Amino acid sequence: PRSTLFPYTTLFRSMYKEAGKAGEKNLDTEALLRSIRYLNYRTPAPCISPETTTGEALRSMTEQKTGALLVTEGGKLIGIFAERDLLLKQLYDSEKLARPVKEYMTSNPDCLTPDDSIAFALNRMTRGGYRHVPLITPEREPVGLVSMRTVMEYIVTFFPAEVINVPPHSEANPPDHSAEGG
Repeated sequence: PRSTLFPYTTLFRSMYKEAGKAGEKNLDTEALLRSIRYLNYRTPAPCISPETTTGEALRSMTEQKTGALLVTEGGKLIGIFAERDLLLKQLYDSEKLARPVKEYMTSNPDCLTPDDSIAFALNRMTRGGYRHVPLITPEREPVGLVSMRTVMEYIVTFFPAEVINVPPHSEANPPDHSAEGG
């Protein structure tokens, strides 16, 4: 598990190292049946109380560079507040930003444990449309937060040469060669 967000430097160094060994790693059933513990997920879980204002929660998300916060009461998970809540519930005005996050969070979210498989996490995220899923103990104590980004970072390690050796721009989005801006 990681204690800081998005260690791209480390990820890309390992990808470059692996790029020379193309074909040695296979994304197969065994790789997908590994436990979530194998992923570089966010731990400790970023948590807030249900009385935290929506504005404070958004500031916390920005400061912690995370797309979701786990809402806890008495050390137990009771909800999740994510970027999607902000967008879908249109939390843009100052009145709503002053309200407690418990009014807008997703209560009793689907959860996983670190011992669940990566395949199960992908299934849960894809079927539920989730970008973030809390990781909890059997007592509902939060231990981490797994994101779709984290799962994709793991999958990309199986295709380092194909990901690293792509052109810097796609044909559909060619670089801007105008004199302005660059």
